[in-house]
Amino acid sequence: MSTIFAYLNGQYLPVEDAKISPMDRGFLFGDGIYEVLPVYDGKIFGLNAHLDRLNLSLKGIRMEPTISHSEWKIIFESLVAKNGMGDQWIYGQVTRGVDPIRNQEIQKIVKPTIFAVSYPKVWPTKAEQSIGLRVTGVKDIRWKYCHIKTIARIAYILMFQEAKDGGFDEGIIMNTSYAFEGTSSNLFIVRHGVIYTPPQSSQLLNGITRDVILSLAEKNKIPHKKTKISERDLLKADEMWITSSGRGVCPVIEYNGIPIGNGKAGPLWARMWDLFENETREFSLSISH
Repeated sequence: MSTIFAYLNGQYLPVEDAKISPMDRGFLFGDGIYEVLPVYDGKIFGLNAHLDRLNLSLKGIRMEPTISHSEWKIIFESLVAKNGMGDQWIYGQVTRGVDPIRNQEIQKIVKPTIFAVSYPKVWPTKAEQSIGLRVTGVKDIRWKYCHIKTIARIAYILMFQEAKDGGFDEGIIMNTSYAFEGTSSNLFIVRHGVIYTPPQSSQLLNGITRDVILSLAEKNKIPHKKTKISERDLLKADEMWITSSGRGVCPVIEYNGIPIGNGKAGPLWARMWDLFENETREFSLSISH
């Protein structure tokens, strides 16, 4: 594998040479936020939406943005170029920086640690994606501000591992019998031709891909609604999907071992996959020209 370049506090360097202090609050406390951005044919998809959410996450942990959208754009585009263009994904992270003494109190003067890296990404074909995923419900053990994309991911790691240990591909987070999101994805179901997704709240991360799917549904006059989704609704669904920047829109064929619909990717997923694929690839072409 060729050298992967990263960005760290003003420098571009091989990722293995990117070092931080063990006194960095991100390392000590998980005190920071992050974003993951998809890249199609060398073009970053949804850049401003991701950066808007990054700034909202910073505000949520009492940090002021120190890098503008235009500066982030330069950093990300430089990484994509250094790492070979084509299809990639970008990881960007901001922590509160180094505190000489491990202290929970937030200091007034901070110098954030800014880190980013991009990697080649092979996006699945429609046929590959249509194989679908098997998911299970997992008990919600998250904190109360799930709309903040924090690097403190241990609750999500444990919930995801619970699902993996049971032989599933993803866990759907359940709280008082309602489903909110996956451990690293947003949730959709289809019932009688209508797309449903849980409403935006502090109990889930408002995904950028989720917003694109809702926008495509609106644009193409596909009925859709934001509403609470119970476990009973999951089991009665004709189709189920999960979405994320790393997955796109992916069908779910089983929940807790029970087939969703006929146990195959559904027709509305197939239509939405086409719409989403056209949206991302046409975006790349429009930027190129």
